[in-house]
Amino acid sequence: MNIDARAAPRLVAANMDTLILNIKLQTLPEDLEGELDHLKALSQEADADVPTAWNFASETLYIKAHGSGRQWRWILHCPALHLDVGPGKLNGIVGKARLSSAFLWEQGPGVALATLYPFLVGVFGDGFMLQVSELHLCCDVAGWDLSLADAGAFISRARTRRSYLLRADEYDAEAVHVEGEQDYIAPSFHATTDGRLCVAYDFSKTAPHSCIVYDKTRELRRSRKDWMRAIWEQAGWDGTSRVIRVEFRYERECLRELGVEEAYAALDQLAGLWAYSTCEWLRHTLPDPAQRNKGRWPDSPLWLAIQQAEFFDQGEPAVRERKTAGDLRLICQMLAGCSTKAAALLTNALPDANAADFLTWFYDWMAAYYHQKGQTFEGLRDEKRQRLGVLLAASGTAA
Repeated sequence: MNIDARAAPRLVAANMDTLILNIKLQTLPEDLEGELDHLKALSQEADADVPTAWNFASETLYIKAHGSGRQWRWILHCPALHLDVGPGKLNGIVGKARLSSAFLWEQGPGVALATLYPFLVGVFGDGFMLQVSELHLCCDVAGWDLSLADAGAFISRARTRRSYLLRADEYDAEAVHVEGEQDYIAPSFHATTDGRLCVAYDFSKTAPHSCIVYDKTRELRRSRKDWMRAIWEQAGWDGTSRVIRVEFRYERECLRELGVEEAYAALDQLAGLWAYSTCEWLRHTLPDPAQRNKGRWPDSPLWLAIQQAEFFDQGEPAVRERKTAGDLRLICQMLAGCSTKAAALLTNALPDANAADFLTWFYDWMAAYYHQKGQTFEGLRDEKRQRLGVLLAASGTAA
């Protein structure tokens, strides 16, 4: 185990990162089915996603021209929500709602669910049940230099059907540690390296209860979720050190055995889920070669900090603003790169063109292109404002 000598392990974030809910209803309302069929037909005719009359979190939902498999005939989406809808004839599940990671971090799980429920009432009417299909809980730790040496520090209970021995709302960590303390073992895992650097551990990757420990700062360079940095900075991150994410994932089979069913009730069970996962199912310890019983190895300081993570803090308000700024910066970088390549290909047509000359050429080309398609720049801009939920400030400039 390597702990960064510059600082003790420090929790810089904790939240629910994924929430997928089954919408259970006996039958899909006929008028809703008709409306969805009509919207899907419009989308197929336009060969593009088309806007609907539904709005979630000030964002317009769009419908796709296709479904997904046999179960989901209609797919609705906006940046904060992905909603699959089907007839529900096979299992009584007429929809599956997935809240985006950014929305969960921005609002927190309680507010996010309180926003989702009335929206679904407006779509499906009353009488449905929201069942938790899958959820991920995570925390981010600064001051942990993850390495291959950590492999010997992880211990886990033997995987049996008895592993889920307490409901999430009945969890007593002390009782579990005393009971059956002999069955701790070295867990099976897959380690990922980048050169000599260890960047991830996967535990029980395909199981209904799994964990991944990975370098989140490295992952951000690919995912461009720069808004996470605002959350870490607020918690005292220095802006340069590695941040390691510990993420536990719970699928339906595991949730059922842990007694997690209804969405609102699950909010009160998050602490129990986290305690089960970090106090019993997987632990990071200070190995003691003199102690043959691994169950008696003490938890490492960083794991003690991880066990204390809480999941009902208000999300960082800067999440959405930081995400928008990151997206815009990436788009502008792409435009800059494409512009210089296009100018190079136009060497014979514009031999001495500077940036202004090229942009003038591109303006004329774009106007002709949209005219040929029967579209306008302003029309497409306004459509995407609606899709992204971007409003105009009182001064008339984009908010």
